[in-house]
Amino acid sequence: MRLARKLIFALVATMALVLAVNAALTERRESALFDTDMRRDAAVLGAGLARAAARAWARDGERVALALVAEIGAAEGHVAVRWAWLDAIPLSSGKPVLTGKDLARLRSGFEVSHRIEASDDNAGFLTTYVPVDTPGPRRAVLQITESLGDERAYMQTSRRNTLLFSLVLLGVSISVISAIGIFFVGRPTQRLVAQTRRISAGQLDQPVLLRQHDELGELADEINAMSESLAHAHERIRTEAGARVAAIEQLRHTERLATVGKLASGVAHELGTPLSVVAGRAKMVASGEVTGHEASENARIISEQAKRMTQIIRQLLDFARKRPPSKERADLLVAARNALMLLRPLAEKRGVTLTIDDADSRGEAWVDVGQFQQVLTNLISNAIQACDRGGQVSVGMCTQPIKPPPDFGGPEQVRRCLYVKDTGQGMDQATVERIFEPFFTTKEVGEGTGLGLSVAHGIVHEHGGFIAVQTAPGQGSTFFVCIPLPETESGTEAKV
Repeated sequence: MRLARKLIFALVATMALVLAVNAALTERRESALFDTDMRRDAAVLGAGLARAAARAWARDGERVALALVAEIGAAEGHVAVRWAWLDAIPLSSGKPVLTGKDLARLRSGFEVSHRIEASDDNAGFLTTYVPVDTPGPRRAVLQITESLGDERAYMQTSRRNTLLFSLVLLGVSISVISAIGIFFVGRPTQRLVAQTRRISAGQLDQPVLLRQHDELGELADEINAMSESLAHAHERIRTEAGARVAAIEQLRHTERLATVGKLASGVAHELGTPLSVVAGRAKMVASGEVTGHEASENARIISEQAKRMTQIIRQLLDFARKRPPSKERADLLVAARNALMLLRPLAEKRGVTLTIDDADSRGEAWVDVGQFQQVLTNLISNAIQACDRGGQVSVGMCTQPIKPPPDFGGPEQVRRCLYVKDTGQGMDQATVERIFEPFFTTKEVGEGTGLGLSVAHGIVHEHGGFIAVQTAPGQGSTFFVCIPLPETESGTEAKV
């Protein structure tokens, strides 16, 4: 209703100003008309009396003329008429009532009027001097004085009536304007505001109906059209988001299978040794070469090797299996050790040493263990391939100042992170800016899909974290995986 109140206030204020100006002009005009009428009436009365006095003077002498003027003056009542000689006009406040210009005008036969405004003890009066044609050199005038009390009373009545009329008109106008403002501006505006709030809350299936053919009605129609467009857009976004999620999950599964392919030869080599032990020990037991305690010992060794092979195969299957994400409280270093065990054959084949720093420390967080192990496997696999023979890859936890990448944002601050550090060739800035792009790779054709780091980047982002990189050509690379920990942990700055 604020808009309606503003419109009502503006219209009422404008109307009040117009009425005030009109009242002032009306009062001024009526006052001028009343003054003009009084001056004209006094001039007419004075002219008639002057002619009568002049005839009486010529016929009967000065005494009769003066008596006639006195008699008429007494009969008029509210108008005072008296005879005065022009050279003996009474003084007022020590100054002549008439100026030299007025005296010259009277000598020329024209009347002169003076208005004395109201004071505390009287209502003021209008004095008119009318010349009388008398014989002899001495000039006479009739002084006609009329009180301004009637004018004051008339103006007070007129002012009161004007004020009353203005107040009534203003009250009626306020009522009419308020009703129009509320019904045609205030309530429709409130409904439009409520509709925009529903739209911001995601309620797009409730159109607003305004049965008025004006700008607010057009605005309501446009808002309804916008709501319909937004509803279609939301539905399209939901469909595309579902397809995108499915595509991302398929992409991750594809990358996981590609990594499994890389691990296959290493796993086969890892299984070769326990299989040879199992086969040899089983052959010795079957042939009867060992009996008694030695046979029991061989059976124990066969069981241990079988468990070892089962664990390796289960880890490989868990890594390759496609399943929905399921977060749980897990130790990140345990996931790191599992990834190192899977990748150790590949590292040995390339002559790279894998180590884990601070093996007894813990770094718990809410993660999907399978997805996070995929992240570590991708990072460690890339680190192994970046190293020459005799290189080293280390994994561990650190607490140090880390600046998030631009897509994550935020200032540099101390964070608890899991790192993968290698002694490889390192990367230049142009490569660093593109390493998380899908299908971007610096490896030889056939050695990589260019999806590993992109998939790892997406998984870490979904866990509310980021991957930061510190690298330089010829100085190796360190990838920091920073995700929120279940509890706030503090520590001193650690260098890696």
